[in-house]
Amino acid sequence: MSSSCLFFVLFAASDVLAAPNVAIENASPLLENASEHTRAATVTVSVSPHTSLVGDPVILNASPAVHPFMLSRRSSHLWDLFITGVPKLDFEAVALYSLTIYVKDDHGAAASQSILVQIADVNEPPTFTGSLAQRDQVTEIYIAEDTVPGTIIYKAMAKDPENAVLEYFISPESSGFTIDRSGTISTATVFDFERENRSFSLVVKVVDPGGLFATGNLRIFLINVNNKDPTLVCSLFNIENGVLSVASINSTLHKNVNITLDEEIPVGKMVGRCQATDEDNLGDLTFGLDTGNSYFAVDKEKGTVVTTTRLDVEKAGFASSQAFSIKACDGDQRCAAILVTAYIRGINDNSPFCDRYLIRYTGKDVIAKGTVVAKLLCHDLDKPPTAIHYVPTSGPVGSGQLFEQVPDAENCIQVSKELDYENAEVVAAGHIYEMMISVSDDLLPSHTVTVTIIVDIAPDNEFSPKFQAAHYSFSVPETSGAFYKVGQVTAIDEDHPPNCLTYKIINGDIQAVRRFWIDPLSGMIELTTQPDYESVSQYNLIVEAVDCDRAHPRSAVTTVTVDIEDENDEAPACTPYLYEAVISDNVVAGTNVNGLKLNCHDRDSQDFEMRFEIVSGNENQHFRFDPSRGSNTPKLIVKNPFTFETGAELQQRYHLVVHVIDDNLKYGKSTKPRTGTAIIDIYVIRTSTPPPPTSSEQRKGLTIVYTAVNTYKSSDWYVPFIFTLMAIFFVALVSWICFLLWRFGNVMDSSQKMAKEVSKSKLKGMKYVTGDRNQKEQKVFTGTRSKNLEVLTEATVYETIFDGEAIDPVSGNVYEYNSRTGARKWKRLPQHQEESFENLQAHPLEESTALKVPVYQ
Repeated sequence: MSSSCLFFVLFAASDVLAAPNVAIENASPLLENASEHTRAATVTVSVSPHTSLVGDPVILNASPAVHPFMLSRRSSHLWDLFITGVPKLDFEAVALYSLTIYVKDDHGAAASQSILVQIADVNEPPTFTGSLAQRDQVTEIYIAEDTVPGTIIYKAMAKDPENAVLEYFISPESSGFTIDRSGTISTATVFDFERENRSFSLVVKVVDPGGLFATGNLRIFLINVNNKDPTLVCSLFNIENGVLSVASINSTLHKNVNITLDEEIPVGKMVGRCQATDEDNLGDLTFGLDTGNSYFAVDKEKGTVVTTTRLDVEKAGFASSQAFSIKACDGDQRCAAILVTAYIRGINDNSPFCDRYLIRYTGKDVIAKGTVVAKLLCHDLDKPPTAIHYVPTSGPVGSGQLFEQVPDAENCIQVSKELDYENAEVVAAGHIYEMMISVSDDLLPSHTVTVTIIVDIAPDNEFSPKFQAAHYSFSVPETSGAFYKVGQVTAIDEDHPPNCLTYKIINGDIQAVRRFWIDPLSGMIELTTQPDYESVSQYNLIVEAVDCDRAHPRSAVTTVTVDIEDENDEAPACTPYLYEAVISDNVVAGTNVNGLKLNCHDRDSQDFEMRFEIVSGNENQHFRFDPSRGSNTPKLIVKNPFTFETGAELQQRYHLVVHVIDDNLKYGKSTKPRTGTAIIDIYVIRTSTPPPPTSSEQRKGLTIVYTAVNTYKSSDWYVPFIFTLMAIFFVALVSWICFLLWRFGNVMDSSQKMAKEVSKSKLKGMKYVTGDRNQKEQKVFTGTRSKNLEVLTEATVYETIFDGEAIDPVSGNVYEYNSRTGARKWKRLPQHQEESFENLQAHPLEESTALKVPVYQ
């Protein structure tokens, strides 16, 4: 549109003055990036004479409705159309605005003029979207240090108002990152958190085809990743012959090391010290051994390596080469390790030992020169084994002595000259030689043992022992006890040494408890316990004598007869020991008491050698034995009859103590008699009273009587005790009954007295209530009794204390009662009775606590 083109519109109406005239002068097209207050057009308004505008022109019917224009008065008829800046001119949004200018004068005439405002397109710079859109803000990105090259870490996004194709650039270009045409940023190298920069500042630039651009700031941070193994440095010790040397090793340079240690170093001895570092520095490092080696251990925190068990190369199953790995690990179990091989070196720590420490050699009569009398077999457990040395320390061994070491064989001892048992020189030196050999390894006195060698020259055992008698006989009294000397046997031996003999009993004493013992050196035979003639009356012992030759002993035997002399050492014994019998008092003299006979025996006497005596209990001599001697089964006979009728006889129970004596008549006279005892209990029944029922059992030679009489014995202590308890209980029961009767009588007397007092007080005008409490009507009487009252049943006043309360189940009223006597009184009178008492004129009762018993018709 030409800027000089004018549009005039004239509004007129019939019979009205001319309308205002609006002239608009447009400026050139507006650039879309025009600033605020830029003039877009000039509006001129002319009106008829004698008229004026009403207000300023206004903008109507704008398209679009929201526009960035306003009118500003320059003079009375001239206005400028300016840009307000809101909304901003944007060619891409609105390329043409359509406005209508409207004016009106004071005569009511109006006019309007349309104007078109064109927006010219301008090339604008692109802009970022997303986090880079904020110019003052830095976008932070975090990536792991082990991110693979080519990994996309960010995508920059921008837009261009003209929708042109944009290009992206990044600076600095050598930062380790790249960006493509689409704005994708990727890693271009491998990063190392520990050795390189830990953050990068990048500028991202986007450019349109016109060269306009926008920039954004990126800050990239590296995240530390545990991607490096720790470094382990160890100082390991070599201990050889007690001398310590140090070997250092670094896990980055070497992975294994060898050390040498002496065996038997102390448990807990430090054999190494380790330190570890980690470039990642993401946590504490810990030390450990990755094999199950039981001889070494490492401190988890300090890294010191120590021995945990005794190192003994001689121990069975012990390996002289011990391998273990020392490792240092971080929290993610990234470890550094050093393989350690420890060679355990043996030391001389064991003393030698020998198969035998006492060697005895016995020669017969003559030992020839050069005879080896001892061979020492000694060993050493040390590894490697050490040399063993044999050095004589005492005895006739060595140069010029009777014995010497075999050349080239120090452990063998031989005779240096012939040894004859009968040789005077040998006899003078003795027939037994003792030597001591010291055995050591490496000549260390602390590792020395001693072996003793004994050489014995013994003569040939040519003769057997001989007893002086082929048979020995001894007698022993039956009453002899232990250590009684029975007799002595003697043998002789012609070999040297003479009479070197030992004795022993080899047969003849085969009982469970041996009764004889022989002294092995003297041959004296003794008793070990008392013999028993009745069991064994004679022993035939076989005694053996053996000489002192240990290699080929010779022996001889003899017979020893030991006779046991019988003696009266057994007392007679009766079976049974206790007899009981019951007889009546009318038996005649000479009667056998219930057929009773003793049955007695003696192990060392004849049955006819016994005699019987009643030593106690035979009062008035009523009993005797028939026969009293010459038999072992005498009968008990009634010697004198019983006379209870005259009163001379009072005793009915007889406790007879009988002595049984064996006279042991030897050679016509008594020798050391022995006495046994029997007991007979006899009960005599009075014939004046009916005899108790009995039952008897007849046996051959003996009658056993069972009685049913309940007799009292002095030993039955419980009988009077029970009767005493019964008597005490009976007396207590009678006393209690008397007390109850006396108490009942007192209560009855008190009741009668109170009844009389109550009846007298009622005649003087006391108030009484008659009738049952359950009745609907009650009668109250004053003064004399009413004629309707016919019967007075009871009136009792109790002087008592009421210790309980209860509720009457019929009336529901509360009453007090005495728990002992049962007396009661109302605690609160019923309402209708209280009203009756208020209307009556009478004296109150003297006893407020007395129970009022109703009087019933």
